[in-house]
Amino acid sequence: MGSRRTLILIGAIVIGGLAAFLTMNYVKGVESESADKNQMVTVLVAAGPVAKGSPADEALASQSIRTAQRRRSELPASAVVRPEDISGQVAAVDFGGGEVITSMMFLPVQELTGSKGSSIDEGNVAITIMVEPDAGVAGLIQPGDSINIMALAPVAPGGEGTRTESLSKAAPDASTPWTLGQPYVYAFQDVKVLGVGKNLGTPVAAPATAPGAEPAPAAAPATDTNLITVQIPADQAPLLISLRGAGLYLTLNRPDYEAAPIPFVSSLPSFSGEEGRSPYPAASAEAVAPAGSAGATGQ
Repeated sequence: MGSRRTLILIGAIVIGGLAAFLTMNYVKGVESESADKNQMVTVLVAAGPVAKGSPADEALASQSIRTAQRRRSELPASAVVRPEDISGQVAAVDFGGGEVITSMMFLPVQELTGSKGSSIDEGNVAITIMVEPDAGVAGLIQPGDSINIMALAPVAPGGEGTRTESLSKAAPDASTPWTLGQPYVYAFQDVKVLGVGKNLGTPVAAPATAPGAEPAPAAAPATDTNLITVQIPADQAPLLISLRGAGLYLTLNRPDYEAAPIPFVSSLPSFSGEEGRSPYPAASAEAVAPAGSAGATGQ
């Protein structure tokens, strides 16, 4: 009889402990879920009115759209958490202020208007040129870049003008001059790239992520890097077309590049390598010289 009571008591204790354990886990789960819902997340919000079609970059610069803290439970599934996620796009709707920005509220301008011509600056036209990979900076050019366009510029033997059939230079021993190829000229400088292949720089949608989570990188679309579409004033487009057979060569510029006169070279000057110096200006060499070196001290 005593052993039965003992077993019943032990069973009651076990059941009570199990019930307490389950109750504790349930309470912890509820508390965790509540804490998760009340977690503050940084998202983009409209701080004031923004008209449909307004560039996101302008709205961000003017603080009409800014980052703010919101509870996770109050956010739509597609809330935008980073300014760069809408950079280069335009507002697809009118904002009155206070809205949490979602991915569908900003779109590429061509999607909003239905015309790819919307990406061309006023007074310009789009035109496509074809270059070989080595002449197109090995495919490193992207929409939005600034480039220079060089063209082959020889004249027929006996032709007038300063341009020559090939670049030559007197040999050190006064023998037959060196001939090292045909001359090129800078035909256009600081030209804006609109597209590479069929890619106009339209962002590729990345997989949706919950607000506060690290967004997955978007996959870049495949492009034909031999086809470069640029914008250029309408009156200069015929000049560019006339250079189709002139062995076009491109250079990729820094974002702060400024066009400047670059004279046509009709004869070979001394190469920097011949003179034992770097091709970069001395000021640039000093700027990157290690502290204490001869370049930095002027010794």
